[in-house]
Amino acid sequence: MTARGRPPDPDLETRVHAAALELYGEVGWAGFSFDVLARRAHVGKATLYGKWGSKERLIVAALATGLPPHPEEKTAGSLRDNLIQMAGEILDSYLEPQGLVYLRAQIEARVYPELFGQALESFQRERIRIGRAVVVAAIDRGELPAGTSPALVLDAVAGILTSRFLSTPIGQTSALAARKGALVEEIVDFVLSAVHHRESGS
Repeated sequence: MTARGRPPDPDLETRVHAAALELYGEVGWAGFSFDVLARRAHVGKATLYGKWGSKERLIVAALATGLPPHPEEKTAGSLRDNLIQMAGEILDSYLEPQGLVYLRAQIEARVYPELFGQALESFQRERIRIGRAVVVAAIDRGELPAGTSPALVLDAVAGILTSRFLSTPIGQTSALAARKGALVEEIVDFVLSAVHHRESGS
């Protein structure tokens, strides 16, 4: 005899994670609630508590699945080309519908380190490792002076990029997206000129 009852929902986790990230991106942690999430994900609160136990565990699980992909790790080729690709991938992640989720989580990790710190730590560590490998390889090829700080190069590119995105009025986001290629090149070229970059072999 088979057990009766409602069959399991195969899309539950995907649907709830997507709704959780959408809600978190809109209202942040302070406004995040199971009441609103349950309505948005079309699921009962009892199901949310039964599977995740608390909103803290749920949002951490959602963040783990919803963080933007890491830039592709490339140490061959020119530093300029590699930084342009990495910066383009970062800007693409900001321009996605859930682009504010990662930015908001970085800020709230300072306010709620016990909640968001661990969820973001491994992600940020891997992104830094990939970026550092790109810059170190360029130093080894002679594209950058010995002693150049990989952290400062990466922080300069990411910082300018993030500042430009956040300072762009909402109504001009589509225009920013339309010229993202040119913008990324401008930012990378500005930073490389500041650190006395030269093409390998020149």
